[in-house]
Amino acid sequence: MSHRLSLSGSRNLRKLMPIVALPLFCAAIAVPLRAEDKLDKKAVELCKKVGNFYKNAKTFHTEGAFVSKIDNNGEKREINVAAVYDIERPNRLSLKTQMDGDSKKGPDIISDGKKLTVYRKALKQYVEEDAPNDVSGLGSKVLPIGPFMTGILVPNLLNDDPGDSLLQGVNSCSYVGLDKVDGTSAHHMKFSQDQFDWEMWVAAEGKPFVLRMSQSVDGPNGKTKFTETYKNSTVDAPAVKDAFTFTPPKDAAKVDEFKESN
Repeated sequence: MSHRLSLSGSRNLRKLMPIVALPLFCAAIAVPLRAEDKLDKKAVELCKKVGNFYKNAKTFHTEGAFVSKIDNNGEKREINVAAVYDIERPNRLSLKTQMDGDSKKGPDIISDGKKLTVYRKALKQYVEEDAPNDVSGLGSKVLPIGPFMTGILVPNLLNDDPGDSLLQGVNSCSYVGLDKVDGTSAHHMKFSQDQFDWEMWVAAEGKPFVLRMSQSVDGPNGKTKFTETYKNSTVDAPAVKDAFTFTPPKDAAKVDEFKESN
C-alpha cells in the first residue's frame, strides 16, 4: 500500500515507528500458500471457520482496544486506541476511534451506503466521497488508515473471503491449545510469515468470535508489539440508531484533502 492517511500527531509518531511491514493484509504483498509450508490442519480449519462466520453475517458490531508498543532503538512509545465498529452488508460501515483517552483524537470513518466520510478530529476536517459498492471496497478505504487505528482483524474481514485473507502469506501455523481471554475460553493459534509473527484467540464456546489478535515485528530500526482485544461482539443484530450517519461538528470543515496545521 503506497498511500496512508496522515493521522493526528503522525509526524512525531513516524519518528518512533520502526520501518516494518506492519499490516497483515495488503493483498499486493500477499503470497499464496505453498504445499511445503507447515500448516497445522486445526489452525487452518479454525481460520476458515472464523472467515465463513463473519462472511455470512449481515451485520457485525464489536468494541476493540488496540495497544501498540513501539521501541525504536530505545526510544519508546505506547499508543492506546479505543474503537467501535458497526458493519452492515453490503456497504455500510462505522468506525469511531479515540486515541490515548482523548475524544478529540483519532479518525472516524462512516459509510451510509451512498457517501463515505473520513473525519479527522484533531484537524477538525473531513473528506467525503462516493461509498464503495461492497465490503471489499470498504476494506480498501479502511486499510490505508493503518493498524494502529483500525486493528488488524476488521481489514481482513472486509474481504470477499475473510478466511483466505487471514491465511494469505502464512508459511507456518500451529494450534497452541485452549487459553483464556478475559475469562473466556479461547482457541489459541500462532502464525508465521516472512515479515512477522502473529497470534489469534477465537472463542471456544458459542459463536467463533475473534477475542484477541497480536503481532510482533522486528524491523531494522526497532520493534513493534501490537495487541487488539475485542468485547461485546454481535452479529445479525440491528445496528444502533444513526450508527451510519455522520453529522459534522459545527467547527469541522469539509475539505478535498486533509491539510496539516503548521
